Amino acid sequence: MEKTIKIDIKLSDNHPAMQWAKNQSDAVNAIGHVGTHIDGYTKEPKKKEYKVAAEVIDCRQHMPAKEDLALDSFKNKALVLYTGAMAKYNYGTKEYGEAQTFLDEHVLEAILADTPQFILIDGCGIGQHGEEHIRFDKKCEDHDCFVVENIWLEEPWAKKIRAMQIKIKLAPESTGKPCEVYARVTD
Repeated sequence: MEKTIKIDIKLSDNHPAMQWAKNQSDAVNAIGHVGTHIDGYTKEPKKKEYKVAAEVIDCRQHMPAKEDLALDSFKNKALVLYTGAMAKYNYGTKEYGEAQTFLDEHVLEAILADTPQFILIDGCGIGQHGEEHIRFDKKCEDHDCFVVENIWLEEPWAKKIRAMQIKIKLAPESTGKPCEVYARVTD
């Protein structure tokens, strides 16, 4: 049996992360990086909507090493990194921001060599906060791959995702583009 599950997160205007973003000197840019979004520092996706097959890696025990990728093929797919961080800590908490959901650069390069269209994560990014986060996102963009951050994944369905529908709001003049994300799950 197949079903579709909405896995993006939307925040109320009263959420602390939204309040923080609104109080920044560049509020438009900051708001684009709150909730589920794609970072686009050097380019953005060409279309507003994508429907792609998906592969899930269960990262709840540890982030993948190169040898964990050997049997998987991500070509033209959405690679979903299921870390459990969102379900465990909740978006916007200190613990969520400190969760170790980051890829090793050599692992990222191996993933990108297999040419996925998207990398989705239920965490705040695939690189450490700051310079590495931005550098990893730019590296993905150089390979026409985009990172979707802050999606909602949980048991029992997260490991059963087979496809993704990603709707991107390209209009905001921000390096963060809000997204709606739907997972097609097969039992």
